[in-house]
Amino acid sequence: MRLIDKTIWTSVLVMLLAVGVGVVEAGTQASNSTTIAVNIAESIAVVSWPDAFIDLTRNAVPGQEITSPALAIKVKANSLWGIEISSDLPNGRMREFDLATGAYVSDGASLTHPLQWSTSPTGPWHDLSSTPSSIVSSQPPTGDAGKDVVFYLRLRPDYGDKPLAAGRDYRIVLQYTAGLNY
Repeated sequence: MRLIDKTIWTSVLVMLLAVGVGVVEAGTQASNSTTIAVNIAESIAVVSWPDAFIDLTRNAVPGQEITSPALAIKVKANSLWGIEISSDLPNGRMREFDLATGAYVSDGASLTHPLQWSTSPTGPWHDLSSTPSSIVSSQPPTGDAGKDVVFYLRLRPDYGDKPLAAGRDYRIVLQYTAGLNY
């Protein structure tokens, strides 16, 4: 019985050695390679927007236009891109706003002239409205440094504009949209 056990163990050992030796590569060097593939998605990121609240002035004088300081939107993009601007009011004319209720006054006053925007402090000026208009379009990729898009706002107070009581002012909300392929 012991002879049979030794024979079985010897056979198993020979088979294991044969299988093990079959996968070992002999030599002084071995090499292989791996190919890595990736594709980059078109992307845009807005690094900074203009302030959420801008008080243009507290004592606008009719006949004296008011131009904002430079406002900037910083963008990073790896494809063609652009920025649009629009307002919450269809005609771009600032409306009477009640500070206590936090809402436009339903039958409140509106300014005579629409708020305007330009990429230069000297114009040309474009009326704001609820229809988006391009501040910039078809801009090339920015690289990682990004690009600042600077623009200005202008208000032209008029003698037809009514002074408002305490707790009220004229307001408008601007909407900016930065996107690819604009």
